Amino acid sequence: MSSFPKHAFQAYRRTLEKQLQVEEVRVKLPEQWKSEYQGKANLHVFQDWCGQSTNDLRKNVHYPLYPHTRTTVSRLAVSPHWKTYGMRIFGYIHPREYIFAIGSDDNAEFWLSEDESTENLKLMAYVGKTGLEWTAPGEYEKFASQVSQPVMARYYFEVIHKQSEGPDHVEVAWRPNIEGTTFKVIGSKYISLYKDETDLLMGESAHIPQTVASHEMSMREALRNVKYTVDMVKKDPRDTIFNIPLVNDSYLQNLLPECTYNPSYIFQGTSVGRYNGLHYVQLSSVYPNDFTRQTHVEAEQMCIYQDEKFMDVNPKEEDWGAEETTFLTTGIVLSCNDVNVMISYLKNSLKNLSCDVATPAPVKENPPQPAEGEEPNVVYEEDALWERVFDVKHTDFQPERTDTWIDLTRIPFVLLPLLSWSLERVLNVERRVDEKLGSRYFLELEIETAKGEHRLLSRYVYVPNSHEEKEEPGPMLCSPQGFSWNPKATVNILIAVRNQARWVVHFINQMEKIYRATKDENFNVVITDHHSDDLDVEKALQKADLPRYQYKRLEGTFEKTVAVQTAIDLVEDDHSIIFLCDLHLHYPLNFIDTIRKHTVEGKMTYAPIVMRLDCGSSHLEPTGFWELAGYGLLGIYKSDMIRIGGMNTKEFKDKWGGEDWDTLDRVVENKLEVERLHLRNFLHFYHTKRGMWNSRIRKPSS
Repeated sequence: MSSFPKHAFQAYRRTLEKQLQVEEVRVKLPEQWKSEYQGKANLHVFQDWCGQSTNDLRKNVHYPLYPHTRTTVSRLAVSPHWKTYGMRIFGYIHPREYIFAIGSDDNAEFWLSEDESTENLKLMAYVGKTGLEWTAPGEYEKFASQVSQPVMARYYFEVIHKQSEGPDHVEVAWRPNIEGTTFKVIGSKYISLYKDETDLLMGESAHIPQTVASHEMSMREALRNVKYTVDMVKKDPRDTIFNIPLVNDSYLQNLLPECTYNPSYIFQGTSVGRYNGLHYVQLSSVYPNDFTRQTHVEAEQMCIYQDEKFMDVNPKEEDWGAEETTFLTTGIVLSCNDVNVMISYLKNSLKNLSCDVATPAPVKENPPQPAEGEEPNVVYEEDALWERVFDVKHTDFQPERTDTWIDLTRIPFVLLPLLSWSLERVLNVERRVDEKLGSRYFLELEIETAKGEHRLLSRYVYVPNSHEEKEEPGPMLCSPQGFSWNPKATVNILIAVRNQARWVVHFINQMEKIYRATKDENFNVVITDHHSDDLDVEKALQKADLPRYQYKRLEGTFEKTVAVQTAIDLVEDDHSIIFLCDLHLHYPLNFIDTIRKHTVEGKMTYAPIVMRLDCGSSHLEPTGFWELAGYGLLGIYKSDMIRIGGMNTKEFKDKWGGEDWDTLDRVVENKLEVERLHLRNFLHFYHTKRGMWNSRIRKPSS
C-alpha cells in the first residue's frame, strides 16, 4: 500500500474524531439511593465473548449498556461456573476505612469513587492486564496490584471481570487498616444497589452508568492508541467516496457508443437445479488493492491458494451455532476449490450446515424432556446461575497470505480525453471477466473539469474481447446497453426482529451513523417486529436520526421468510432497491452508496461478502473469515424480487437454512447477474443462538 501523506492522515483523524464525539464517555449523575437497595449489588453479564483481559471485554460492541443478563448478587464474590463471558458488578459500598484486595480468574479490576458520584472513580486494585494473569480464590498477594492503599470506603464502586475458560471466580475483600488483620469477602451488610432494574426492559439503558471504569478510554483515545495490524481498516478513499459530487449525467450522454451486453455466463436454461445457482456466481477483481483478501484465522482453519480442496471444520456438537459454518474459505472461490466439488459436498452436507449457510444446526438425538412447568416443543438452553455466591478464607499461596491486484489503469486514459478532463485519482475499478465475449468494468474516477471542479465519474463500461487484447494505447470502450446504476434510487434496508434489544439498538445506531456521515436522504429502514417485549422498537425508531423508516408489529409464531416478505410488501416503490439484511453487522459508511451502485434493475443483484469475526474480535482490529457460502445479504430491485417470486414462504415457513440459496437459484433462473465482492469493513459480529427466536433459558439450581 502506498504511503499516506502525514497531513492527510491528520485531517482524516480530525474528521473521525468529530464523528466520534457522540461516542464520548457520558458521566451519569448518581441515582437517588434508597434503603431497600441495601444488601445487593447490580450484576451485568456479557456472554459469548472470547478473550481473557478486561480490555477484551471493553471491545464488545454491546458493552457496557446492553448485557445479556441483568441481575444482582448478595456479596462481592461470584463464581458462576461458566466460560467466555465478562461481568460488571456495580453499586455502593457503605463507609468504612479499609484496605481492599481483589482476586480473580482470569483478569479483574476494582474501582472505587471517593464519594457517591460515578465521576470520581479510581482504579484501586486489579489482577493483570494481558489476560494471562490469574489467582486462586482468596489469594490476594500474588501480584502487588491486587491490594489497595488504605482508603475510606464509601459509595460508588465497580468490579470488571473477564473470563475465558477453566475455573472462574472474582472476589473483592477488605480488612481494617490494622496490622495482623486478614482479608474477608465484602458481604451483603456493606453493599447496596445502584439501581433496581426489576421492572426495566432490556432495551432501556439510560440508567446504566458510563464511567471511566466501564470504558477506560474514550473512542477518540482508542483511535489515537490503536496500532492497525489489519490493512483493511486503514484509510482508503473508497470509504468516503460519497463526499465527491457526481459528474452531471448530461456530460456523459452519447460519450461512448452503445454495445450489446449479454454475458455468456448468464444462465440460459429454464431451471438450474436445487441449490445449483452457485455455479453461475463469479467474483469481480478490484483495483487498487482494497486489502479485503487478507484473512486472519488459525493456520489449520485456512484455505489459501489450495486449488484442490476446502476445509471441513466439522465442529463438535456443543460448538454448533448460528456463527458456525462447515467450511472456511478465503480468496476467490474458484482459486480455493472446484465449484462442482463444493456444490456436491454442500448438497450432501445440508443436515450439518448452519442457518446462515443452508440449514439449521442438527437436532440432538436425545433432547432433554421438559421439566415441570416448562413449555413443550421449546428449546431450553442451559445457563449459569449468575447469582451463585460464595465465601472464601484468606489463603497465602506465596510459598497468511498476500494480496494480488490487476493493473487496470489503461481504461481511464481512453475515456478522459473524450471529455477534455484531467484525472486526479483512480479511486476504484472493478472488472468482471467474460472469457468468451469481453470484460465489464466499473470505473470510479476523481476528475477535474475544465472549470477546475472536482467530480466523481462512476460508470459501467464494456470492452469486447476483440479489442481488449490489442497492442494499442488503450482498448475500445463502449457503453453496455441498458446497464447503468441509478444514483437516485431509494435503498430500503429490511430487518425482521424478535426480542434482541441490544442488537436492534446496535442496528439503529449503525443506520444513524451512515445517515449522519452521508446525509443520504434516499434510504429507508424497514423493520417487522414479532411482538418484542424487551424493547419498544417503534419508539426507538421514532427517536432515531434517520431519513425515514417503516415499522410493522406482527403477532404469532416467528416465521423468518414470512417476516421478510411482509417487510418487502411494505415497500411501495417497485423501482427502489431492497436489501435483505441482518442485525449482527458492522456497516461501512459507504454501505448505502455501494448497494445502489451494484444493483441494476432488470440486470444485476448485489450479494456483498461479509467477514465473520472471530469470538472476541472487534471492528477496530477485525479477524475472522469471509463468508463465501452465504447469500442471505442481498440487494435487489423490488421489481426483480417480484419477478423471481419473492421469498419462498411455503417451503421455509417454519424453518430456515437454505432459503438464501433457494432465492439465489431463482435469481439465476431469471437471467439476473449476481455481483459478488468482498466489501471493506462489512463485518458480522460473533454470536451464538442464545436469545434467538426459538431459544429459552434454563436456570441451574442453587
